[in-house]
Amino acid sequence: MTRHPSAPGGDTVVLVQVLRGLAAALVLLGHTQEQLRAAALKAGLAEPARLAWPGGFGVDLFFCISGFIMVLTSARLAGQPGAAGEFLVRRAIRLVPLYWLATGLYLLVLALGTRGLPAQPLTALWTSLAFLPYPVDGLRGGMAYPLLSLGWSLNYEVLFYLLFASLLALPMHRLVAGVWALLLALVAAGAWLQPEATAPAFWTRPIVLEFGLGMLLGQAWHAGWRLPGWAALGLGIAALAGLLADPLGLLQAAAGTSTANDARRLLGWGLPAAALLLALTGYERGQRERVARWPLAGLVRLGDWSYALYLFHPFALLALTRLWLSAGEAHRPGLPLLGLLMLAGSVLLAALVHARLDRPLTRLLNRRWRERRPPLAPAAHARHPLT
Repeated sequence: MTRHPSAPGGDTVVLVQVLRGLAAALVLLGHTQEQLRAAALKAGLAEPARLAWPGGFGVDLFFCISGFIMVLTSARLAGQPGAAGEFLVRRAIRLVPLYWLATGLYLLVLALGTRGLPAQPLTALWTSLAFLPYPVDGLRGGMAYPLLSLGWSLNYEVLFYLLFASLLALPMHRLVAGVWALLLALVAAGAWLQPEATAPAFWTRPIVLEFGLGMLLGQAWHAGWRLPGWAALGLGIAALAGLLADPLGLLQAAAGTSTANDARRLLGWGLPAAALLLALTGYERGQRERVARWPLAGLVRLGDWSYALYLFHPFALLALTRLWLSAGEAHRPGLPLLGLLMLAGSVLLAALVHARLDRPLTRLLNRRWRERRPPLAPAAHARHPLT
């Protein structure tokens, strides 16, 4: 059997990596459904049936996972001189290059396509590259989207990284409490002041508390909290049941609209995301040897590809839609086959981007950074597949 590096002493939390892959897959499935609808309408076909699929829930999973991972990977870095700069450089190396490449590619697609560039292309470009909320195409559902619309979630990630780094001089338990205080202050300020400016309105939404939930679970992992199998299974089932029951109506949004990043989303999607993460990490904490032997290699690999899949799947969807429309009515495959091709093409593209761009570029930049600055602590520079 394949043994994953999650045995005692290993760096990877296998089930978190699996959950990352599943989160990216949820987003892909949601966008594939919307792209099939757009393709059908352009071809003059009847609009396909729309499933109430929680594709956006994948982002809430990502936010909880991000909080968890930052606590795990920064445990020995916290409290050291120069920790904030080290942390931010590491996060920039991981986050920025691939996003800038994807944004540049999308700008090229806009320039060559029929849609054309946005009204203020330079402003749209620099705010997107700087992770600053800016309504490139106007507010959609009260949300400001960058050039590559998926980047809205990365704007929240960067906010979290800055808050986290600002308190890295503290021990980890105080850092977690401090970041929670800052997140709560942001949300309280948003509720009280109701800011109309784009950036303050964006940064003060309740969805930011999902990073805090993940941080608490990271602390629980460090403390050795464990869940027996029956408790983990029950918690996971309860989380999924609550998600699909949709008591707050998050799945009832009209096609093509966005889910607001408000308290309803935090309760309806953020809490189930945290519960799933707790179920998986709580179980693995006590059963690392067993989990390490599970046949999860494919799902772990999908987790490795998750960032590339998240950023680049729109290009596969757009390219396949264009090919399908240009084939002519007599030669087009049916929508179900087109959907399968979209899923397969997106995963294949993500694998190629990860292998040929993401991983080599990240290794190169990390090596260059190590050459310029000695490591602060062994754990700060250990390769961690979750980062």
